[in-house]
Amino acid sequence: MFITDRLEAIQYDGTNGEAIAREFLSGTIVVSDDGQLLRLSDGSNDPEISVGNWVIRRAISTDLFQYLGTYPDADFQARYAPLP
Repeated sequence: MFITDRLEAIQYDGTNGEAIAREFLSGTIVVSDDGQLLRLSDGSNDPEISVGNWVIRRAISTDLFQYLGTYPDADFQARYAPLP
């Protein structure tokens, strides 16, 4: 049997910062969001996400997700392959 971590991604479009913090990640708050740069905090990470960048999360339990990283679009496309 082969298994892998459950990773999911969402792209920050300048308007969805609040949804990324409240719905996509767990225990995360928006520090600031000016539509170009999203600053988040979850107590252990304080990511800064530029518009167009991708946010990666990892499932760590049922309905509990952890911030894993952020990538510019070109790096995201080179590193990850979406699954159907």
